[in-house]
Amino acid sequence: MTMATTSTTKNVTTETKHVLYVPDTYHEEPVRPGYVDGLIGIDGLRAAIPKHCFQPSIVRSLGFYVRDILFMVSLLILALYLERQIESPVLKFVVCGLVYPFLAGMPATGFWVLGHEAGHGSFSKNRLVGDFFGFIAHSFLMSPFFSWRSTHSRHHVYANHMVKDHNYVPPRRHEYSELFKPKGDFELREMTEDAPIVILARVILQQLIGWPWYLLTNITAGSQAVRRPSHGWWNNSHFDPWGALFRAEEFWSIVASDVGIIAMSYLVYKAACVYGWWTITWTYILPLMWVNHYIVIITYLHHTSPRLPKFSPESWTFLRGALSTVDRDPGYFLRHLLHHIIDLHVVHHLFPRIPHYHAQEATDALRPLLGKYYHQDKGSYYGALYSNFRDCQWVEPNPSSEWMENVPKVSRNDLLKLEYVFSQADLILFSRSAT
Repeated sequence: MTMATTSTTKNVTTETKHVLYVPDTYHEEPVRPGYVDGLIGIDGLRAAIPKHCFQPSIVRSLGFYVRDILFMVSLLILALYLERQIESPVLKFVVCGLVYPFLAGMPATGFWVLGHEAGHGSFSKNRLVGDFFGFIAHSFLMSPFFSWRSTHSRHHVYANHMVKDHNYVPPRRHEYSELFKPKGDFELREMTEDAPIVILARVILQQLIGWPWYLLTNITAGSQAVRRPSHGWWNNSHFDPWGALFRAEEFWSIVASDVGIIAMSYLVYKAACVYGWWTITWTYILPLMWVNHYIVIITYLHHTSPRLPKFSPESWTFLRGALSTVDRDPGYFLRHLLHHIIDLHVVHHLFPRIPHYHAQEATDALRPLLGKYYHQDKGSYYGALYSNFRDCQWVEPNPSSEWMENVPKVSRNDLLKLEYVFSQADLILFSRSAT
């Protein structure tokens, strides 16, 4: 399908034919592809990557799958052994209630990431095989595989689209202020929102309940992220096969996701009846909370930074949205245990069917072409969580954008400092005016 258009960006002044691009996702939705600096399109980026990078190996994928299971089982066996050997109740609580859940959460999150790859089709060339292993991994970790695959696919199609993205769509400044005006304490809120204790409390709340809250209500999604008319937050649940998030033909796959969660819940209940609820709490529920934490922080930090723009429907293109993503460095162990989902995420958003074990080679091939549009942050990972939560609460229009709606109170120095990002953006992430 083609569509002739006249480009209006600063970098392209001639009439160009734009071929509507269908991203490598579960939902085959044609979108405007866009160009890097008006010169390199998605096909040019794809051609720069060695062809073998797009070929998943079921043997390698299963090797990582088994590796993560072995890590989880080995840690569990060790923790159960220590629990029997330790006599001090305090030390036993530290080992079982704190240390083990923290350590077990890492390979468990890696296991979830492999299910994530299966949902993208980068686990196996055979979709049914990938779906089977993805369903097992996500159901084990209380994630609805098929319903999550559906909404996550649309997130990849419409990344950083202000009305269609599913993840962390920020409000505009006037929308943010309206949240507090009815309470009559907006002025107090402005005075206290940067207090460390307030920010820390909000971060903890997000990390504790953000993932189940998203699954239940699709919170942080854009206003047009739904596929069918929504009657309220209860209609935006990932567990509702009749809900607004899914196409009618996805009904039975959503039911299958629910069956997986119900079956796992039943197994947890039966295990608790045999071994006791405290044992099940520290061996399964607490590590699962760490998995939920990693899912939230990974997604949030990939797409949230003062350096990353958001786009209105008029100016959004697939490449603009996908490239408004940042690769971060979580440290050596998390890089490998989480299968490079954090440090090699830009290429994943461009071409999600590239397996994680080829992502570094693909990234190295793309970086010379992307230039200043490749975003990487090697600073403190958890420091970024705090600072971005403080500085990225709403968006304001970019005064240099041709699609601007009004001019925000932003100093010229701030704009010049980030000009290379804003040259293609029309919305800027800020928590307050930088006057």
